[in-house]
Formats: sequence, C-alpha cells, structure tokens
Amino acid sequence: MNINSIDLNLFLVFQAIYNTRSVTLAGDRLGMTQSAVSNALKRMRERFNDALFVRSADGMVPTPVAERLIAPIEEGLSYLVQAVDQGRTFDAATSSRLFRIAVNDIGQLVMMPELLSIARGIAPGIRFETVDVSMTEARQRMLQGQIDIALGSWEMMGPSFYQQRLFDETFVVLASKSSPLGKRKRIDLEVYLTAEHIAYRPQGTTDFQLQQTLEKAGALDRRRVVLTAAHSLGLSSIVAASGLLMTAPARLANAMVASRTDLCTIVAPFEVTPFEIHQQWHERFHQDSGNRWLRELIFGLFHVKSRHGSVLHTQVECA
Repeated sequence: MNINSIDLNLFLVFQAIYNTRSVTLAGDRLGMTQSAVSNALKRMRERFNDALFVRSADGMVPTPVAERLIAPIEEGLSYLVQAVDQGRTFDAATSSRLFRIAVNDIGQLVMMPELLSIARGIAPGIRFETVDVSMTEARQRMLQGQIDIALGSWEMMGPSFYQQRLFDETFVVLASKSSPLGKRKRIDLEVYLTAEHIAYRPQGTTDFQLQQTLEKAGALDRRRVVLTAAHSLGLSSIVAASGLLMTAPARLANAMVASRTDLCTIVAPFEVTPFEIHQQWHERFHQDSGNRWLRELIFGLFHVKSRHGSVLHTQVECA
C-alpha cells in the first residue's frame, strides 16, 4: 500500500472505533456524524481488504487484522501528535486535548472530581478519559503512547518511566454512625474480628497493601466477611444501612463520609504502615508540554509532604 494514497484521518477513525467499540461513540469523540464514520470505515475495509470490525452484542469487535494494526497505528499517531507539539507551547486555555489517565476505582472517586473541577476552570476544552487496568497493561499502553499518566500505588514501571510521589495513604475503618461501633473512636482487634465486614477488593496494589497489613495483624482469615466487592459504587449506602464495617484507604473512606451524614471512620485496630501514591509517565511524554502541564496540575493539587506516617488529612471520626 502506498502511504501517499491513503487519508491519514482514516487512522484516527480506526483508533476511535477500536477504543469505543462503537461507530456512534467514535463519531462523538471525533466530532463526526455516524454516516461519516461509517464511510471512513468502509474506505479502511477496502484498503486492507478486511472487515476490521464485526458487529456483535458487545459492540464493534475487532478482527485479527485490526488487532495487529492497532499498536502500530496508535504509536504512529502518538508520534504525529508529538511532532505537531514540538516547538509549540501547550495552551491550556484553548486546547481540546484528550488526556488518558490510568487510575483505579479508588483514585477515580478520590482524585478525579477535584482534578476535573480545577481543570475545567482553567482549560475548558480539555477532556479526560480514565482507564482501570493492571500495572502490566498500563505499562504497555504507556509505552505505546495510549495512556498519558498513571496514578496509584504501583511500583516503578521501569527505567524508561518517571515517578513522582504525591502523598502517603493509610487505612481506616468505615462504619455507620447508627451501629454500636459507630459510637466509638477506636476499637480493639477482638471487637474488630467479632464484627461483620465488607471486604473491598479493588484491582491494583492498594488491595495487596491491605491484605499484607491484615495478614501481619493476624486478621486476614479471621474477619467475618459478609460481602466481597470489587468496586466502591454503592458501598457507602451498604455500610450505612447494614452496620457492616469496611476497611478502606483513608481518602476513599473520607470521600464517602463527606457525601453523607450517617457514616464515620474508626482508627484501625492494628498497625498500618503508610504507602505512597505516585504519578508515573513514560519518557516519550517527559518533554511534552501538555503532559507536563497535567503533571504539574496533579502535583499541585495532591502533593502532601510526608509526616512520618501520620494521617495526612482530616478524618471524620465516630463518636
């Protein structure tokens, strides 16, 4: 295929359909009508002599040919974006750039509201997309230029990555104010083990940190777990209505408490070693002015100096 004979905009359409699994959503992302996206897909199919995407109950499913094409196409588009950006200062006030951030369920609830609120005020055209992936996938997609920044407690991703500490996190116990334990500021380990619990098991290293902490305290297999949940959605209502306890990262628990008046936090009845939350990015974006703007904004919003393991935020305690 002669590269001079193909419209490079078709690759943008291909990328959008691949990421959204939808012709309609791809059009929304690109500012194109559905018919224009369908026409572009038709031209791509003719060029590659393959269906590329097949309709299914799960949306537009990529064919094996499309799966082979996506990595080099996204890498090429990433280099084009960087080439355009070279020598041009990123203007947050006028930019319509899309930033993709790898962040888990916790980070989206705790960090994204404030980030979005501030960013919308100074950069009204900026768009964000969050992706909840494993560290391995996040690393690969950052290598390919598909993710701009990763937020979380992940270890260093490799020698070609930069890492910047934002704050230290710890664990607290979330409780309903109307429950018997909701009258206390502290409980001992035996009372904690006697109570019934929600085991919040999000994807990522935060859960690994909690499992290690509970195991060290001898509580991992002794808790009376009634519900195991992979996502935080709805858990604040369950805690409030059921009286179950939930051991969770302090900032997540405080975000839940801030949204309702019937919840509070209890100091964990075991030693908790604070763990660091970082932002990471690949060296390919290190000099990118837009990525640098986002990193500086995130650092300014969330960086807290270490206080030797103390809780670094206001805690709404029971009683």
